[in-house]
Amino acid sequence: MNIQEIKEVVQSSHLNFLIGAGLSTPFLPLLGDIETRLSSETKKEERTKIKKEYFEKVMMPNLEIVGGKINAGKKSDFDKTCKDYKDFFELLSHILLKRESTILSKQTNIFTTNIDILMETVMEQSGLEYNDGFTGRINPTFSLSNFKKSILKRSLHFENVSEIPMFNLIKIHGSLTWNKTDNKILFSKLSHFDKSLLNKNDKDFEEQYQKLAIVNPEKKKLEETVVDLTYYELLRMYSSELEKENAVLFVMGFSMEDEHIREITLRTANSNPTLKIYIFCHGKDNNSKMKNKMEIEKLRYSNIEIIEPTEGENLTLEKINESYFKEILNTMSHES
Repeated sequence: MNIQEIKEVVQSSHLNFLIGAGLSTPFLPLLGDIETRLSSETKKEERTKIKKEYFEKVMMPNLEIVGGKINAGKKSDFDKTCKDYKDFFELLSHILLKRESTILSKQTNIFTTNIDILMETVMEQSGLEYNDGFTGRINPTFSLSNFKKSILKRSLHFENVSEIPMFNLIKIHGSLTWNKTDNKILFSKLSHFDKSLLNKNDKDFEEQYQKLAIVNPEKKKLEETVVDLTYYELLRMYSSELEKENAVLFVMGFSMEDEHIREITLRTANSNPTLKIYIFCHGKDNNSKMKNKMEIEKLRYSNIEIIEPTEGENLTLEKINESYFKEILNTMSHES
């Protein structure tokens, strides 16, 4: 991919990212196997067993993040994952600051199906401004109306006003920080669940599990998201952002197996000629799975580009940071 081309797109477009479970590795495992098994399993007891595995492997490690005590065996994986996320967000922040356009806001939308708290943790540690949809201090409450707010900073001495880079963190499938209470979503530091849930019998586990404000990693996601107004509105938000003139979407760590998200992405690509989509493949797309999923040959405007690593390499977040976003920032810095 031409770095100059993508730099020009970044300079003049509304920035959007679609991030999947692949970016939270190696600290958290990929969901592919769990998703396949949960989608195909019909026996109630087996489905509960898979959910317990999902709870143990993907959810419980987040309790260690909140407590600040990472298991020694996972510490190096945690540090690596956080460093890659940190570099990514800091690079994006600098890119937003250096953009030449005075019309575009210094905001970027981070759409993600991840329910973990890694991104929030990293942005908070880095002192970056992000909006996860919550407002309030005593009892923070979630609402879609809380997104798209800009922050202006006034200098102490000369009254100069400048916009601060802002990340809208939009969790399409819910979050472990969401605690659904009386038709409201309240913020929780994961206090509404704990590891003792694994020791409960199947009936009690299912009862508590159903209270979590997340969408299960299975192919019936669309049924659940439409039922719940919040999830439905988040999908509409994803669609409306891609429908904007001169929008760009970077897809990272995401397999495009989620049928409802893939359909929205394809629909907007075929209806918006000014939309540009870059999909980063972790490995070589040897069997053209991604090309087939994204119907590259049938696209109306040829506005989806699939980026693959060279043979024998993987496009990890670290590699994407170094080879693409760092290079884009460097070219912007040399021109300023």
